[in-house]
Amino acid sequence: MKEYIQNKWNEKGFKDLTPIQEATKKLIQKGEDVVAVSPTGTGKTLAYLLPLLEKIEINHELQAVILVPSQELAQQIGEVIREWKLPELTMLVLAGGANVKRQIENLKKKPELVVGTPGRLTELANQRKLKLHQVQTLVLDEADYLLAQEHLEQTRSFIKKCPSQRQMICFSATKNEILESIHQWINMTPKWVENEQKMSGNGNVKHVYIESPVRKKDELLRKFANMKEYQALVFVNSLANAGILAEKLQYHNIPCALLTSQENQINRKAAIQAFKGEVPILLTTDVAARGLDIEDLPVVIHYDLPENKEVYTHRSGRTGRMGKDGLVISFVTEKEVRDLKKLIPANAKLEAFQIHSSQLQVAEKKKLVEKKPYKPKEKKGRAKKAYPSKDKKSFKTKKSSGKKK
Repeated sequence: MKEYIQNKWNEKGFKDLTPIQEATKKLIQKGEDVVAVSPTGTGKTLAYLLPLLEKIEINHELQAVILVPSQELAQQIGEVIREWKLPELTMLVLAGGANVKRQIENLKKKPELVVGTPGRLTELANQRKLKLHQVQTLVLDEADYLLAQEHLEQTRSFIKKCPSQRQMICFSATKNEILESIHQWINMTPKWVENEQKMSGNGNVKHVYIESPVRKKDELLRKFANMKEYQALVFVNSLANAGILAEKLQYHNIPCALLTSQENQINRKAAIQAFKGEVPILLTTDVAARGLDIEDLPVVIHYDLPENKEVYTHRSGRTGRMGKDGLVISFVTEKEVRDLKKLIPANAKLEAFQIHSSQLQVAEKKKLVEKKPYKPKEKKGRAKKAYPSKDKKSFKTKKSSGKKK
């Protein structure tokens, strides 16, 4: 590490590199194309950022672009860069939702490094305000999302505007089919690095569930919100249902914030700031929360179960970052418990919990009612009527002579 980076590293109290940082450092320094897959919270941002900062020269030419899927992630990475870079290095965050005229004005500062979203960066490049001909390194953070089918064309469109001979670095928490065959979609021959293990240390992410009928889930969330010691990022599968849930909570005087992808940057920032303050619940969807990083987040709640294991991993990775403790709670119906078991990490233990007397505790085991073995009822036939014994003689009658007496 360069001296200024080493000093900041020591100041932060860091000791060893994390496994993903160790595995990718030399590859990035050598200029290799890299695809790195590692769980959320394992230090991926610094894994590509520190070697990148060491390579960048302060010459007022754009040398590196970090491509991200959301405004929040762009701002967060921008904050990390400001913390680690030399004061002389110029860095800009160019994300959608911000004032484009102000961004164009800031580009006159001639940055060496830019962080941004594909849509806004493409817009600025098309206007010839963002000059990409000197770019040497292109980073895709949350590459699985940027290369998902619905975003692939926009991402590729921007990549094609960069020089063909450039270093490509892709970091992701999970894989998808396009990422696994990335050489077919993007001009790169990557070295693959996969780290499936969580951070070593004292951190412990606990995965639990609470059973509830669908109609009573909002009541369960109200009970959770009344436990003062917890704050939670709550995932709902649709924007419409998130809005309805927010209204229900507010009707019962439960303070909550709603983070949606349709809000402008100012409102989204206000929702996050409210949650970092006194608001115990932040409702969001997978799209809206992409790239969201809230430091020391204690709890993630799956109000609705995610569609697949990859989404569960992304959601749950918001807590227990960098080896810290975290709690992941899933609200499920009795039938959904089996589905949940397929989503949790292979080495995770799943426990049943309940909220009782404003306390989160292990659920009492259901008492099994012992069933008696089935015995078919004996068919009771009709009782035979007892008739007096019939003597043949008693049935004999004298033949009527037909004469009247």
